[in-house]
Amino acid sequence: MMPRAPSIGVAAIVAAALVSVVTFVAPAEAHAQSLYNAAGLGVPLEAVDGRARALGNLGIGLGGGAFMPTDPGALGRLRVSTGIMAAQPTWMDFRTPAGATGSVQGTRFPLLGIAYPILGGMMSVQIGSYLDQNYEVQRTNTVDFGRGPIETADDFRQDGSISNLNLGYARMIGDALSAGITVGRYAGSLDRSLTRTYGDEETTDVDSYVESGTWSYEAWAFTAGVSADLSSRARVAVSVQAPTELDAEGEAETRGSDRTYSLPVQYRAGASVTVSPALVVSASVLLADWSDVQRDLQGAALAGDQNGYGIGVELSRARFFGRTVPLRLGFRETGIPFTFDPDGTERIISGGLGLELATSGDVVLAGVDLAVERGHRFGGGINEKFWRATISLLASGL
Repeated sequence: MMPRAPSIGVAAIVAAALVSVVTFVAPAEAHAQSLYNAAGLGVPLEAVDGRARALGNLGIGLGGGAFMPTDPGALGRLRVSTGIMAAQPTWMDFRTPAGATGSVQGTRFPLLGIAYPILGGMMSVQIGSYLDQNYEVQRTNTVDFGRGPIETADDFRQDGSISNLNLGYARMIGDALSAGITVGRYAGSLDRSLTRTYGDEETTDVDSYVESGTWSYEAWAFTAGVSADLSSRARVAVSVQAPTELDAEGEAETRGSDRTYSLPVQYRAGASVTVSPALVVSASVLLADWSDVQRDLQGAALAGDQNGYGIGVELSRARFFGRTVPLRLGFRETGIPFTFDPDGTERIISGGLGLELATSGDVVLAGVDLAVERGHRFGGGINEKFWRATISLLASGL
């Protein structure tokens, strides 16, 4: 279904305000998880744990078992019921082409899930992040009604997110291969508002202008993947995620049409190799072309690809006070799907560690993984530098 053109209202005004503020207007302030979510859909997020973040991994191909939505094959390698929760605070500084600067911060919970053995395999329920749509921008300007210029103040707010609820199942096929499938439901909402005030309330007779709208989002996604041990030292994994179109439905009082967005198929592959008893090297790649969503976007933003790669090393036998504390370093580079420059890029250097709080044999009953990332997004004259921490807690039961 092709999207209907939005009515003249919040869509057109928002698009004009965002383009002028984010790109070339100097007297402005902006607040967001990222300026690159100004395109309308938001910034893609990955529902991965602290270990993957620390290794620069794109959520696939790591040793051991896991139940990240990006690697359904790894779920079958879990042997006991397991729960996980991740928190992710971010601190970001930005600079626009006009020289405006600012700092923002926020916290997300990108992954929450439980897994339980059933029917000879492992079933999981996961709630994960997908798109962050939080954005706020203010600017000042002047208009002339024929009696001299009047100063205007615009305040645009975009508040929302899209998450995915996943039901997954995986099982071992022999001793070396695990296969899994995940059915996911994308859901979320978005509130947008634009408030324009004219001059000083005590001296002007021009009323303020307010335009607002609320949309709800829905889509399905199906992910299949396999994880295979090529030897006792090497593991490879691949996954494919095929989503349906994302429907955005406006509430009855919302001025603006319903819309449909063409989400991309995502291909992931990863591998980890034990180079020595204490050293593990991992690598992963992601292919996701968002260009088909270009016709659905508002404003001047461009839709491109999110293709990227990540590499990392883990000192798996490091110990601290008698406990195993793996040390990790990583690097990753991916494209930015929505930007004002077709070459928008995100680069991240990361590090972190894991702490096994309780074990039973080789099964981790309780553990913590911590990652710290230093990232840089750039493209179209916009620069963002950020610190991001991810803390994930894992608990298992025999």
